[in-house]
Amino acid sequence: MAAASRLCVVHLEDIGIHYYQTLRYWRKNFLNNKSQIRALGFDDKFVRTWEYYFDYCAAGFKTCTLGDYQIVFSRPGNVAAFGDPYNVVPSTY
Repeated sequence: MAAASRLCVVHLEDIGIHYYQTLRYWRKNFLNNKSQIRALGFDDKFVRTWEYYFDYCAAGFKTCTLGDYQIVFSRPGNVAAFGDPYNVVPSTY
């Protein structure tokens, strides 16, 4: 990839550890809105499918069977990539 696009990896982070809790929140929010979901015309099978998905994926991330990485690419010399790639570029550049 680097040869074809001149992109380099400037940051790599394993965010899978956060996904367990994220999926638990998504499941909770989904179930808290079950009546609104049903009002949209979705049936119990749809709700159970999503419940299963949230639980299955959460278990996978909790046991590290599943993983998720965030990779930040940048072109060489990109001043925005210096330091923390999530910070705004300082005005002194």
